[in-house]
Amino acid sequence: MIRKATNSDIKALLEIENESFNEFKLSKSSFYYHIKRNFLYVYELESDKSILKKGEILGYCLVFSYLKIPRIYSIAVSKKARNLGVGSAMLEFLTLKFKTLRLEVRSDNKAIHLYEKFGFKKVKILPNYYEDCDGILMIR
Repeated sequence: MIRKATNSDIKALLEIENESFNEFKLSKSSFYYHIKRNFLYVYELESDKSILKKGEILGYCLVFSYLKIPRIYSIAVSKKARNLGVGSAMLEFLTLKFKTLRLEVRSDNKAIHLYEKFGFKKVKILPNYYEDCDGILMIR
């Protein structure tokens, strides 16, 4: 189930963030800020599944919906839930909720194929967008 994040999700959000990113991580205060503004959604497991337990937060997506074209700022999935369809479920949720979406992604990110599967098109190469890599602007 995908729902709006609440303050009680902070611990799980920080764990997922730390597992997923080496730098430019969202802070605890950033998560509180985005929750307050309803920009943050979580994927919560609805029933026990193998080692995963009901109610466990398996991923999140942060989308800046106030922009003319809403921007997916971040999508992250818990290591133990990767390759189980959590990222796809969150992208499907977002593409149904918003008519158009944009995102920036590292040019070496394997998720580019997943974004393309959901109708995102590469619009522009963003030279040196990241410290060590170009970025790609994608729009759906």
